[in-house]
Amino acid sequence: MKKQIKETIKSITEREERKKILEEVVKEWIKEKMKELLEEVAREERAEYCREEGDVGNGYYERGLNTLWGKIEKLRVPRTRRGGFCPFFIERYSRSGWLLEELVVAMYQGGCSTRDISRTLNILLEGRYTAGWISRVTEIIEEKIEGFRKREIKKWYPIVFVDGVVIKIRRVNVEGEVVYIAMGIDEEGHKEVLGFWIMGGEGESAGNWEEILEELKERGLKEVLVFVGDGLRGLGEAVKKVYPKAEFQSCILHKIRSSLRKVRKRDEEAVREELKKVYRSADKESFLKRWERFKKRWEKIYPEVVKSWEGELHYLLTYLSYPEEIRSIIYTTNPLERFIKEVKRRVKVIEFFPHPPSCAKILYLVSEEMNEKYQTRRIRDFHLAREVLREMREERYGVGTEILVSSHTQNS
Repeated sequence: MKKQIKETIKSITEREERKKILEEVVKEWIKEKMKELLEEVAREERAEYCREEGDVGNGYYERGLNTLWGKIEKLRVPRTRRGGFCPFFIERYSRSGWLLEELVVAMYQGGCSTRDISRTLNILLEGRYTAGWISRVTEIIEEKIEGFRKREIKKWYPIVFVDGVVIKIRRVNVEGEVVYIAMGIDEEGHKEVLGFWIMGGEGESAGNWEEILEELKERGLKEVLVFVGDGLRGLGEAVKKVYPKAEFQSCILHKIRSSLRKVRKRDEEAVREELKKVYRSADKESFLKRWERFKKRWEKIYPEVVKSWEGELHYLLTYLSYPEEIRSIIYTTNPLERFIKEVKRRVKVIEFFPHPPSCAKILYLVSEEMNEKYQTRRIRDFHLAREVLREMREERYGVGTEILVSSHTQNS
């Protein structure tokens, strides 16, 4: 590319013509780099989609895409065998790229600061786009955040995950704060982020979770069968206080990780394998028998580990009351942790947020983006457990078949 630019300069004497041709060369270079980037991102996005959906890749197709720098020709878009995949930068039946405002929001969503966005736009586009102008564009998100937080919950979510992620935020000083996040799985097997809360405390609190659960209940979250969370002390009790008919499952994978931190390296593999046998039991009776064997072998060596499990045992085997097809979903907070991983990826490039509202913008944008994707994907084999979950709902809450059918029709 450098060689091409030098040769172009040498061969052109007229200043305006030189400027025009140089602009075209740079524009073509930008489009080529953008094309390479979009194709690489699309391939990675397809790989993640296939892992989650059990689909497989099925080659590529070519199409054009209009951008701020002109039309990208022959963009190779990956596809899947079942045909449900669509990269983030392409809306179905649309061949247009982003408007300038949409590009700003997309860059902000990706973790760029307002100064980074301003600097980038000033390099790529004619004119000055100050950090203040960028901030005003992103202010439109604040109104949407309020609507997102207060929106009515109309669907039935038999399973709800709750967990927190630590993000650095400046108030007076910069400190890590826990951001609380709730995610539900509806009766069709779709995940959805129900909300996020920046409460201001340094550590995760069961008291805060109780307040959050009350808010979710007021918004319409009813008849939950099971909440899934980490081993936070008091969380199970908070769930029972707000949702007395719901059950609580403590994340087994969290529990194993915390237990292995108390075990010597030479024993880690043996302890891990025995605990794996415990939680892979077919029923509660097998679980308890295997647990007794584990206890007998390790209690004298690692009494702290055994005592920790004993105190939480009633919350650790809840998943065994549910259909086998969805147990692997219920015994861990992994579905929510995947979302949290995406949040961390977006905020990694931001050292800290200057105030809570700026953090809320990113959380909202990621939530909206992921919720849109979740609506096109169902959890594998979830439909096999649907009728059993409905029966459990009816038994526990007295919800009749007619109401279930009506609710399902309304939410489809």
